[in-house]
Amino acid sequence: MKLVVSLFFVLLFTSSLFSQDRYESGMKNNIAKMDDCKTANDYLKVSNGFERIASAEKNKWLPYYYAAFNCVIASYTDSSKTRMDIYLNKADKFINAADSLAPDNSEIYTLKGMIAQARMQVDPMNRWQKYGTEATRNFNKAMEADSLNPRPEYLMGVGLFYTPEQFGGGPTAAKPILEKSLAKFEKFVPKNDLMPNWGKNEVMEYLKQINEKK
Repeated sequence: MKLVVSLFFVLLFTSSLFSQDRYESGMKNNIAKMDDCKTANDYLKVSNGFERIASAEKNKWLPYYYAAFNCVIASYTDSSKTRMDIYLNKADKFINAADSLAPDNSEIYTLKGMIAQARMQVDPMNRWQKYGTEATRNFNKAMEADSLNPRPEYLMGVGLFYTPEQFGGGPTAAKPILEKSLAKFEKFVPKNDLMPNWGKNEVMEYLKQINEKK
């Protein structure tokens, strides 16, 4: 009887390891595909890949996170305002699923703020007050949850960069926020290969643009 029980737990442990390896392999494969995306459809295909992983690994928040992230990027690469909102509706669904699995997570708050920024870009004149406030609130929560996360300040800096100077924005206002983000990026080390690790190159590009203008 003891032998049977022991074999059962060995098989269970082996099966768990196989499942984890398959999960990590699938995640890394999809993360790598993001580098080759150029169009909204490209990003949506990758998002669908992460959604399939999420369906199989219902207790993992990262597949939902990346599914949402790719929907947001798709919204920035599509010229149709109607389609942009459709993509962002999907992003909301995915990030809310991630939030239910990992509450008070800095990366999730950051992406929620990014979704709000994207919503604002669809119709800035009519949406800036609602979604600007929502973005700022989530970025502040992200920094409270993890003061070392460089992405909230990166996105706050981007928001300021594109805000007209008469409303307190512009490149000069954005520069110190982006510099804070870059300083954090220089020290930032993700916990593992699956964790979010995007934004540094973009921060450097924005700072390069600002310095060249001066």
